Amino acid sequence: MSDNVESLMSSQEIANQVCRILLENMQPVPEFAPGTIPVKTAASILGKAATWIQAGIICGWLPIGYATLDGKLVKSLDEIRPDRRIDYTIIPKKFWEVTGYVWRGKEG
Repeated sequence: MSDNVESLMSSQEIANQVCRILLENMQPVPEFAPGTIPVKTAASILGKAATWIQAGIICGWLPIGYATLDGKLVKSLDEIRPDRRIDYTIIPKKFWEVTGYVWRGKEG
């Protein structure tokens, strides 16, 4: 029984140390311009095609926002229809978390 307690105490100390290290190395969250990032802009920033960004959002391997069709989340490429418009929302904070890019809004 005392081995279990010692093991738990050791695990807790390790967890506390990891938490301290993570907190010390966290960078503050920057301020972002209001609104969302256009797909075309995100594609340009990442050097990818807009369709790559859209597919990544829908399939979930690019966790920077979400896609909707008639107010419902789109989670599969099979839901894409040529006669229906999918809306893409790219959240500036999520984009920053993945890419390090700080959205300042449209230039000009």
